[in-house]
Amino acid sequence: MNRKFHLKIAVTGEARGEIAAKVAISFYETLRGTSNQLSLVLGSSDSELGGTGAPLSVGRKKYDLAFANPASLARMAILGKGFYKNKIPLRAIGVFPSWDRLVFAVHERTGIRSLEELKEKRYPLRVSTREGGKYHSTLFAIDEVLRGYGLGFSEIEKWGGKILRVANPSSKERKRQIENGEVDAVFDEGLKSWGTKALASGMRLLSLTDAVLRRLERIGYTRAPITPKYYPEVQQAIETVDFSGWLFFCHRDLPSTTAYDIAARVDKTCHKIPVDHFDGREMTIQEFCHGGEAGPLCIPLHPGAKRYFKEKGHL
Repeated sequence: MNRKFHLKIAVTGEARGEIAAKVAISFYETLRGTSNQLSLVLGSSDSELGGTGAPLSVGRKKYDLAFANPASLARMAILGKGFYKNKIPLRAIGVFPSWDRLVFAVHERTGIRSLEELKEKRYPLRVSTREGGKYHSTLFAIDEVLRGYGLGFSEIEKWGGKILRVANPSSKERKRQIENGEVDAVFDEGLKSWGTKALASGMRLLSLTDAVLRRLERIGYTRAPITPKYYPEVQQAIETVDFSGWLFFCHRDLPSTTAYDIAARVDKTCHKIPVDHFDGREMTIQEFCHGGEAGPLCIPLHPGAKRYFKEKGHL
C-alpha cells in the first residue's frame, strides 16, 4: 500500500475492539516511517459506530471500515430495506464467526407456546429484553419480529405486562431475573450467555412461523435453527432469526489496493483473532472469506479482497 492514506475503523464492543486492534497492529510495518495513519474509533453499540448506525456512517464515508452484527444487517443496508430507506453500496472484507440466534423464550407456567398465542390470550407477560435507542440492532430485530405478529412491547404493557431492560445479555440483572422468577420471558440474542439457565428454569424456546420468517428474509435477515446439537433440552429444531457473524465491511468505493491489503492483514493475523464459535475453536481464513454457520457472508466481497483470497487459493 504505497499511496497516502488515513484509514478509520469504527468499532463497538470489547471482542470486536480486540479484533480491530489486532488488524490495526498488523499495519505497523506499513505505517512506520510514513505519514500514513490508521485510527480505531471505539464507542457504544447504540451509536453511529455500531448497530444499525454503522452502515449509515460507512455509507457517508465518515469511516472506512466497520462491523455488522448480525451479519445480515449489512444485507439489509445494501437492499435499502428495513431500517434503511436507501440502498447503501457496501462490500465485505469478510466475516468473523460469532454463533448466535435471536430468541423468544417463554416460561412453561404461562401456557404460552407461540407468539400467536401470546397475542390471542393477551397474556400480561413480564419480559426481560435490552435497553437502547434508535441504533440498537437487537431491539430493531425484536420489534420487526413482533410486528410480524401484530404485536409490540406497548401491547404487552397494555395487557398488564412489564418490560424489564438490561444492558447486555450476560448481565447480572438477567441472571437474577431468571433465577428469581422475576420474568416470564426473555426476548434477546446472546443466547450462549443465558439460554441454558433459561431452559433449566422452565422456559421454552418459541419457533417463528414461516410467514414471519419469510417477511424478515425479504428485508435482509436470514433464518437459522436452534437444534439439540447445541441445546439437548430442545426436543426439535426451533426456527428463528440468525444473529450470527461480525461482518467486516467497507464502502464499495474503497480503493481495491486497500481492500486487498486489509484482507492480507486479516490472513496474517487469523490465528490471533478472538472469535465466538459455539465450541470455542479458532477461525480459519476460508471461513472468513466464505462465511459459515457462525456468520453468513451475505453481501458481496470487495473486488480487492476477493482478488487477494483468490490469489492465495482461499476461494
